[in-house]
Amino acid sequence: MRRALAHLHSHPFRPPRRLLAAAIALAASGCGGGASGRGPEVLRPSPPPAPAPSPAPEPRNPPPPSDAPAPDPEAARMFLSRAGQQPPAASAPVPRVTALALANTARGEARGMEPRGEVASIALAEGQSSAIRAPVAPGECAVFIAQGGLGVIEVDLFLTKGASPALEIVAQDADSGPIAVIGGRGACFRNPGAAPLVLELHAQARRGAGVVLVQGFRDPRTAAPPGASPPGVAPPGASPPGSSAAGASPSGSSP
Repeated sequence: MRRALAHLHSHPFRPPRRLLAAAIALAASGCGGGASGRGPEVLRPSPPPAPAPSPAPEPRNPPPPSDAPAPDPEAARMFLSRAGQQPPAASAPVPRVTALALANTARGEARGMEPRGEVASIALAEGQSSAIRAPVAPGECAVFIAQGGLGVIEVDLFLTKGASPALEIVAQDADSGPIAVIGGRGACFRNPGAAPLVLELHAQARRGAGVVLVQGFRDPRTAAPPGASPPGVAPPGASPPGSSAAGASPSGSSP
């Protein structure tokens, strides 16, 4: 004790080595280095978050919604009441603005499909309709579009077989306004049989008058079997139904 006091008197600002070692040991035990033997705690960064899953690719032709509208029965009544009595509709030049509108409609209704022949341009009076041959090959998936031009308020589109008075509507559009589509947005019109379907495509100007452009499209993935007629071409030896009526293509093409 006397030696420690003498040390403090001779060195008042320098503590003894034992006191200094005890202070260091006490500080180390407060930082996690005590009797437990654990070293100082090390903070590690959190792992990065997992990447978000990529969205599923959008189908090329999404199916129509379940609440899709039904065809207007008034359109079919008008068409059937005048079937076989309509004069041949006159062909007309293709209006550039209407052709652009048709191409824009096809981007949404027939995405990924290829045209079935050329565009048919028809001049229709109000209440008048015109028929165009539209054979559908076995296994083919087809879409048909009618685009009304200036002055056309309501256009209807029908696929039929047979001839008046036994004309049968096979498919009808459910749209309203100057655009009519059969089989659009993935709900294409199919021929499930083994033989070509000899059909006619009718465009009707229910309200208004003017030029109506009509064109068909097909899915290239649904190839016809060997020996079947190519799309847009009538089978050899087959005559289109209702050939005595206004059934010839006004522009000489088959959508």
